[in-house]
Amino acid sequence: MKLLALAASIALAVSTIGLGPAAANTLTTTEVLAAQEGAEPASDGAADPDAPGPPADETASPDADEEGAGEDGASDGAEESEAIDAGFSLEKTEMTAEEIGDPSQGIRYTVDSLKAGDVVTTEPGEATSTTVVSDGAFTGTILGNTELKTGDTLEVRVTVKREGEESKTFSSSVEVVAADDEDADLTVSPETQNLDDFMNDGVEIILANCAIDDEVNFRITGKGDSDTVIWEDTQRAAGEDAAGLTTFSPDTGRSGWIGDFVVTASCGDKGAETTFTVTDTEGEDSNSFLTVSPKTQGVQEFLKDGVSITLVNCVIDDDVTFRVSTKHDPDTTIWEETQKAGEDAAGYANFVPERDGGPGWGGEFLVMASCGDTSMETTFTVTADNSIVDPKLSINPQKISGEDFIKRDKGVTITVTECQPGSDVQFEVWGFEPSEKLYEQTAEANENGAASVQVYGIDSRPEAYAGTYKVITVCMEHAMNGEFVVTSGGGASGGSDPGPDDSGDAGSMPRTGAELTGLGAGAALILAGAATIIFARRRAQLGS
Repeated sequence: MKLLALAASIALAVSTIGLGPAAANTLTTTEVLAAQEGAEPASDGAADPDAPGPPADETASPDADEEGAGEDGASDGAEESEAIDAGFSLEKTEMTAEEIGDPSQGIRYTVDSLKAGDVVTTEPGEATSTTVVSDGAFTGTILGNTELKTGDTLEVRVTVKREGEESKTFSSSVEVVAADDEDADLTVSPETQNLDDFMNDGVEIILANCAIDDEVNFRITGKGDSDTVIWEDTQRAAGEDAAGLTTFSPDTGRSGWIGDFVVTASCGDKGAETTFTVTDTEGEDSNSFLTVSPKTQGVQEFLKDGVSITLVNCVIDDDVTFRVSTKHDPDTTIWEETQKAGEDAAGYANFVPERDGGPGWGGEFLVMASCGDTSMETTFTVTADNSIVDPKLSINPQKISGEDFIKRDKGVTITVTECQPGSDVQFEVWGFEPSEKLYEQTAEANENGAASVQVYGIDSRPEAYAGTYKVITVCMEHAMNGEFVVTSGGGASGGSDPGPDDSGDAGSMPRTGAELTGLGAGAALILAGAATIIFARRRAQLGS
């Protein structure tokens, strides 16, 4: 039984039991005794205190009152045999260990309808008792020690003793729960192991800091494919840590279990995520060990993060050479790098492909690594990914006269297509001499994956804008470059490139108009143009 201390935090509220104030003021003591004297006796010869008596005899003599008061009659007998009639309640039946041990909180309980002189004792405790000083409700607090843990159930007993009466004991319990702001704790063991051990023993997964009997859900996915569930399980939280525990051991598919895997777990409104790695057992008899992570991933993730390659058990300061090729053409080197083995006698490299390849990076690749006289090989796979984007940039027109460029209803339209619908597309226009950003804007790609902006000059002199301008756009981390030319002559624009889907999508594209300053006008015109650009943005936000 855990050591607890009774904190006598007493809150008394006097309650009137029996007759109301109006009735109490109407009947005198003599009248009450006279009424009781005329009541029918109970079977044991004592008057029944609950039975109603006849109306008080207002003509009863004082001698009769005094005589009844001096005898061991019905009135005194009823007082001595009255049982303890009280109620008991706990303020909370679920609390954290910190709340139970906090002197300003603790386990608060209330016993009502007590009388002055009653003695209240609690268990568990240190045999500390408190004497009630007034009739009414008594409120006390029990404090717990720091040994309490999530999942414990604390039995509470409160005993009331009254002089001349049999004591009365109330019982209840408090469940020790985790704090609401305590994060779920997810662990996977082991975090890294070779394929043979994984196939034999699997991994142990634990999610702690849930609530007792909470449903705990576990799920495993590949690191590069979070939408495909490889395995899932449901357990109940139990034990002093209120944890869910499970073990995952694969049955088949030996070659497919090499790589990095993501474990997610949740209970109630809490969740957590972690990873574990399964390495190849090939070459374990040699002095070196080659790993690639992740072994399998989608094109989009591959273009963003690439793969990490490690060769261990070399010699410190040895040259460690890494080479990547496709599996169907191992003689053609796609990428190669040489590192020095560090103090841990290992070489590390990260291969991130050029983004220009786009979806063409799908397939199986061969990784070769060597240090000293040891050479090793392994593979990784890049799977087709429907979310891959290969955006296109078009500028219309690519060549425009200064007279048309300063017309707001003409200017130059910059369009990006084949983005992810709803994604942000960033637009920038730069001058070449001097190299300075003249315009920037962000627009959201519509349901067709297209976004567009328009730029034009604000100065009334067409010759101020003569020159070449550089355009930079970014969609889904894919950067594209282009340019357009403003000529000093008049007339219609030339060299237009309407770009893809210009006829069908342009009307519904998100479009942002803005003024572009001229380079030839100098810094003053550029600054004035920048201020105007900001004003144009605010005007667009207000819908004007």
